[in-house]
Amino acid sequence: MHMELSVIKEIFASMEQGVVFIDDRNRITYFNQAAEKIRNRALHEMRGKSILDCHPKKSHPKVVKIIKDLRSGHIKGHHRMNLELVEGKFYDNTYSAVWGPNNKYLGVIVVTQEVTERKKAEDELKEALGELQSANEELVRLDRMKDDFLSNVSHELKTPIISVMGYMGILLKEKVGSLTEQQKRFLEISYKNLHKLGKNIDNLLDLAELGIRKEVYLFTPVDLVKVIRFSCSTVEPLAKEYQIDLEASLPTEPLIIDGLEDKLAQLFDNLLINAIKYNRRGGRITVALEENNHLVFSRIMDTGIGISHQSLNEVFTRYFQGKTKPLGDIKGLGIGLSLVQEIVKLHHGQVQIESEPGKGTIFSVILPKKIKSSEFGGGSSEK
Repeated sequence: MHMELSVIKEIFASMEQGVVFIDDRNRITYFNQAAEKIRNRALHEMRGKSILDCHPKKSHPKVVKIIKDLRSGHIKGHHRMNLELVEGKFYDNTYSAVWGPNNKYLGVIVVTQEVTERKKAEDELKEALGELQSANEELVRLDRMKDDFLSNVSHELKTPIISVMGYMGILLKEKVGSLTEQQKRFLEISYKNLHKLGKNIDNLLDLAELGIRKEVYLFTPVDLVKVIRFSCSTVEPLAKEYQIDLEASLPTEPLIIDGLEDKLAQLFDNLLINAIKYNRRGGRITVALEENNHLVFSRIMDTGIGISHQSLNEVFTRYFQGKTKPLGDIKGLGIGLSLVQEIVKLHHGQVQIESEPGKGTIFSVILPKKIKSSEFGGGSSEK
């Protein structure tokens, strides 16, 4: 028996965890060496003292309750509590009841292990999660503000546009006087562009009110000659303002492809506006359209400032804007060419760019005439 007790003492002495045993009156009867080191107290100093003398004062009510619950059997097995026993150092204390013969309560054994690094990591994770939650709440708030803004602005824009279109319709029907052919043509172009703007505002309203963007695209036959000619008419007043000559070399017959007319119009509007923005006063823009059996090739060439070789790979990046000041400081969000690339991809085509600084830029758009139904999900695609 003496030998067995010696072995048990050696086992406890060799442990890295602190081991403290308290009797049925909550008095300390044993400290191992690790416990002495952790608490900076020797066994002979602490023997017979209350276990509470080894705990921070703020933890006393909880320690008393744990021991009481273990003794009454309210807690089965063991109970763990995290404590800062020494300033800056955190420990896990595991309390377990010790029972003798005839289910007699003998006391509680307390095993202490340092977990400072784990506690630090847990606190950092908790702080990071708190920051993420705050950031997420802020994003939700900003998203709600964005939706409210879109909705309010869209409604504010919609009302005057409806009014202007109404008066334009009266003018076009010549109810208040006859029009020259040129006046009629200009009004028709303006009316169509207002109608297009109204559709874009409707899309904004849907986006704001639904909170999602889910579109089903149905490809239909589109006359690309008509689309490009109307885009040229749309930007013609802006080109004339800066004395830029806009030439279009288009087939006399319709050139039909499978596509989305409003998206293709947006594509060429953006390319032409870009060609004006980065041109010179008195410059030139040439638009060409050709075809073969399977593809159509459109080119927009300008005599503008060109694009540096360093920027060629970035022009289709959303919000990219060149360092050079646009002609007349024409405003933009820097998303036009990004939209061009997205629309071209939607039509399973390619867009290429050639440019020399000071010599101008050529954008080439290559589109298939027919898109097989398997390529875009049986006639529609979702985005």
